Amino acid sequence: MSASDEWEMFRSYADQGSAEVMCSWLLREDVPAKVETRSLENGREGQYCVFVHRSLVHRARWVVAQLPPSDEELEFLATGQLPGPKAS
Repeated sequence: MSASDEWEMFRSYADQGSAEVMCSWLLREDVPAKVETRSLENGREGQYCVFVHRSLVHRARWVVAQLPPSDEELEFLATGQLPGPKAS
């Protein structure tokens, strides 16, 4: 089995930010994940695909079936900073 056979496409997004948030969410839930860019036919548009390790696809499905992350959780995943008052 080659290394590429170990990964399965889980979701695709039109923008990189959404794909990165999903990837971060899965990684935080101990699901190995990665984002790869795929160009569409015309080469101008692309998709951002989230891949998960084939052995944990079922866990990835379970994770996303749970309640969606709150805005605060998404902000933490995107910035790494906990919500709260900003220091001046």
